[in-house]
Amino acid sequence: MAAAQQSRSRSSAAAAKAAACSPGAGGPVEVGEKLELRRGPWTVDEDLTLVNYIADNGEGRWNNLARAAGLKRTGKSCRLRWLNYLRPDVKRGNFSADEQLLILDLHTRWGNR
Repeated sequence: MAAAQQSRSRSSAAAAKAAACSPGAGGPVEVGEKLELRRGPWTVDEDLTLVNYIADNGEGRWNNLARAAGLKRTGKSCRLRWLNYLRPDVKRGNFSADEQLLILDLHTRWGNR
């Protein structure tokens, strides 16, 4: 009987530790709090909100940024949207002839590294 109790207490302690260390455990959450997150394509208004917030406050902790900006998105969604689409130094379009030659030269020199 004692072995069964000890086994249960170990498993509950391990479960509590796993819950505390899980990626979703970002801090205290109120009981009964239900945060409705928006999914799917980003709207122009959301893009503008994110760009303006980052222009005013800079990048930071993305989960906090998403909440502070008033976006009902996850921090990961905001980070990916910013880094892959909205950041001003992201170049769009085709490679120029010079860029193509540079890529080929570097590939012959270094391969797929």
